[in-house]
Amino acid sequence: MKIRHKKWLYAAVFLTSALLLAGCESKEERAVKEAVSAELDQLKSPDKKTIEKYLSVHELFPDTDSGEESVDPDIVKIFSRYFKNFSYTIDNVKLKNKKAGATVTITNLDAHALAEDYTAAALKKRITCDANPSQVEFSLKDSYLLLGETLKKNDYKLVDTTFDLTLRQKEETWHVVYDENLDNQITGGFLSYMADSNLLPPEEVVKIHFGTIKDFDTEQLNIYLSLDSLLDTDDTYSSSIAHAMAEQIRACFDFKILDTKKDERNALVKVQITSSDFKSIVTSYQEQLSGWLQTSQAMAGGAEGRREKERQLLLESIEKNNASTTRDVDITLVNDGTSWKMQMDENVAQAILGGVDSALADVSEDVE
Repeated sequence: MKIRHKKWLYAAVFLTSALLLAGCESKEERAVKEAVSAELDQLKSPDKKTIEKYLSVHELFPDTDSGEESVDPDIVKIFSRYFKNFSYTIDNVKLKNKKAGATVTITNLDAHALAEDYTAAALKKRITCDANPSQVEFSLKDSYLLLGETLKKNDYKLVDTTFDLTLRQKEETWHVVYDENLDNQITGGFLSYMADSNLLPPEEVVKIHFGTIKDFDTEQLNIYLSLDSLLDTDDTYSSSIAHAMAEQIRACFDFKILDTKKDERNALVKVQITSSDFKSIVTSYQEQLSGWLQTSQAMAGGAEGRREKERQLLLESIEKNNASTTRDVDITLVNDGTSWKMQMDENVAQAILGGVDSALADVSEDVE
């Protein structure tokens, strides 16, 4: 029994020693891990210097045209939110002379979902800027703030990203080697997602455009569609007509995406567009005018009286209209290497306007 007991004791000691030896790290491996930790720990509470080091504003927001090189203080708060749940593990370390490699897994928010949400919000913002009376440009700071709003508005799942870091030893100290892909890896691929020209597919770009138009108020529609310029009349009457047309379009406008065809650089999206039927409006106006011209009031009012009545009838016909029209339109989009850009041609404009140009051509001489 004693001999058997000793054998079990020797086996247990051997097994314990083997496990301890297997789990041991060399001094250099510990130093490499400490260097990696020192680098990645900065992202848990990033400051201005860290953000400037890892995030190029021009890579982050490629659509912005700005000469700003430094990071606005607001973006420090924004990326503190971006890295709020950031964590990492150092999975493996390999040493070779004065070089080392470390396999790292970071856990952070879903960068792909965030990039999609931000890009959609930025496109909507740019379209809205076109309907702004002051025509304000979408600036680099607007991009920062919009990213912050997107982060604040949405909850994103956490995802893991695994990549390799390279380190070099200099004067007994290990340093992470910076390369052009490090920014992208540390952000979970956010920079590459933001630079992907296919991040939003053509049909989504069209949906955002028309969805934004559908949400416009009458003043925004007036500016975006340049309704004030459709009639060459005095400012007061043009403003009244433009407001009435904008109300009509706002009440009727809707769309449905029917089909998409695309290759690498070009796309064609078929859309069914519903808007106010301005041909019906003109028909109603002409019928009312024809009836009025048979009355004694028309004879007594003279040319000036007739002109005023024509204006009144046209405005009333627009305001009281309930008819809408629907047409299918092929919308062309071009991928310029940054994103899919929608081409707003005459057919698209006429579909949104409900044929207003050709309809008003029939009455312009009456009211101008």
